[in-house]
Amino acid sequence: MVNLAVIGAGIGGCSAAYFAHKYIPDSKVTVYEMENRVGGRAFTYSKEEMNTELGAEFFNPTNKTVCNLVDELGLKVKKLKETTDIAVWNGTEIIFKSSQPMFYNLLKLFTKYKLSVPRLLRMLREANGQIKKLYTKEKPAEFWEHFENVGLDKWHKLRFDNILVNMGIDHKFIDEIITPITRIIYSQNAELGGFAGLSALLGVYGEAIYRLKDGNDSLPRKLLEASPSKLELESKVKSIEKTSKGSFRILVGENASVFDAVIIATPLEVADIAIDGVPKQLQAREYQKIYIRLMKGTVNLRYFNLNASDKLPSIILTSKQADPLTRFSFNKSPKSDETWVSVTSTEPIGNDLLDELFENGRTIVDHTWNAAYPIFKPTPKLPSTCLDKGLLYLNSIESAASSLESSTFAALNSIKIIKEQLDT
Repeated sequence: MVNLAVIGAGIGGCSAAYFAHKYIPDSKVTVYEMENRVGGRAFTYSKEEMNTELGAEFFNPTNKTVCNLVDELGLKVKKLKETTDIAVWNGTEIIFKSSQPMFYNLLKLFTKYKLSVPRLLRMLREANGQIKKLYTKEKPAEFWEHFENVGLDKWHKLRFDNILVNMGIDHKFIDEIITPITRIIYSQNAELGGFAGLSALLGVYGEAIYRLKDGNDSLPRKLLEASPSKLELESKVKSIEKTSKGSFRILVGENASVFDAVIIATPLEVADIAIDGVPKQLQAREYQKIYIRLMKGTVNLRYFNLNASDKLPSIILTSKQADPLTRFSFNKSPKSDETWVSVTSTEPIGNDLLDELFENGRTIVDHTWNAAYPIFKPTPKLPSTCLDKGLLYLNSIESAASSLESSTFAALNSIKIIKEQLDT
């Protein structure tokens, strides 16, 4: 019997619990979560038979780990529109708009940005092929080893915009098209790390994208239901101490429990966990704070300098000139003529936006992610997952990128490392 503790009940921690019972059948898993809900940074707001994702938004067929989990659990998915119904807004006017399929969008972009378009597509095809090789590696390893083995290590070492420029991609194309697309996932502008930018582009390029019909936060809940794990909500882990026998003592409140292995599946920078007796420590990262406001009403098209006859896109991306606002998402209410609008910003959203954006409107919910994802910067080497034998830090992958796929892939890799350590 292997006694395993998982700290964090987000998608990474719940995946780790699921994979533990799959690959280490005699494991006994306890999941600690300091909040009163399962899901972490996956959070779905449900109202009027409609789900609005306020956290992790979508996945695509290249996300092999997520897709395999969805299939194994028998979850129903919703395929988002195949046509690209988007616009780019610079804070004053719409500078790009299209509701055409991707092929026609590329032709439209080529007439304006010339060779930057085929150069970008060639880069994405090459990188996508390298990422697919990650899934062929059965042997667990540190992430920096995985990246080196498939030729992806250059991406986390350099800034994304520098990589693009070195490949002959024009600054105007980067500012007007590529940066707004990366802001779908990461709101950061300056010094965005190369792999984070690449993963954001690949997330929306060339593949259909999906959400779960019951909301994306149903995935971590279903993972726990499918694994006989003990869930401890509102249980803040104070410390992890390595014992003289090589096991780990975890202190929660005034209660201490001993485990054979521990997976930390929450950012240490915000978890405030003291770790004693472990030689390998991690350098702290700065995390991005994100504000989301969900509103409902009749949209004022003049806010975007659109005419009354213009069709409102499903998504309006923003260029750097529109900071701190990074994205608008629009969905018609199934029960009225009103529109649900989700706005994302890197600064608090004031009521003046509500007054300007709507002819009449109201705020439904405000949500703040205090640690949405790390502020991605180039790094010579990705940090270690294995802090010690039996002590793994799943979130080390977030120095490269943060997504549903990266978390589930990291969870699978971590469980395989623990299994290998137990077998030796």
